[in-house]
Amino acid sequence: MSLNDKRGKGLSFTSMGIEDNSMRNGRGLSDQWADSVVVRPRTTERHITVHKKLVLGFAISILTLIIVTAIAVLLSVSFEDCAVAESSSRAGNSSSTKPNQSRDGNFNHRDEDSQPWRHLRLPSSLRPRHYDLRLSVYMDNFTFSGEVNIEFECVNSTKFIVLHTDRLDVEKVVVYSDNKKPGVMRIHRQFHYPSNQVYVIALHREMKPLRTYKVNITFEAQIENELLGFFRSSYVLHGERR
Repeated sequence: MSLNDKRGKGLSFTSMGIEDNSMRNGRGLSDQWADSVVVRPRTTERHITVHKKLVLGFAISILTLIIVTAIAVLLSVSFEDCAVAESSSRAGNSSSTKPNQSRDGNFNHRDEDSQPWRHLRLPSSLRPRHYDLRLSVYMDNFTFSGEVNIEFECVNSTKFIVLHTDRLDVEKVVVYSDNKKPGVMRIHRQFHYPSNQVYVIALHREMKPLRTYKVNITFEAQIENELLGFFRSSYVLHGERR
């Protein structure tokens, strides 16, 4: 074997050693790369699983919110329907019971002209022109009696005279006509309507517009011990209550 051959062999041996080292180094790098390649998909899969759980939880929350909102809307609609049904049933019951009410003025009428005492304001069909009032006070038993004469003008035809009163015992009522044929007008009935604190006089025939009439009323009542109507108060002077 020549030197060249030895050198060649030596070189070849050397080159083989280098190739072996490079192969080993390459094999190490490839193994590291393989390990990194194997690890990375596992981490990505784990992240994907976590994201799926988050998305699923978010979707469930939105679905629950939609269901709750739909239930609330349905409940509100059902409550409104129940309220409407209840109000209509009440109206039906009240309309069915009105014809059976007593003669004290609580029976059914369709308009203000036929039942003016149900309104808080006095009817505008009569316009008062003058009052004459007399009162007698009895301090021994704290009562009083009185008489009032009211002159009024009829604006619109009506059979009813409505006056504000409260806790008065009406003893007598007389209605006069001041037209060309003056005289006493027949009274059909008269009654208190405590709900609106009024006294109602119903005549047999209507009063005519642009004519004047008079009503005379005598009454008595208690002098109240409170701030209501004709009331009493007291004070002490020199040790004596007055």
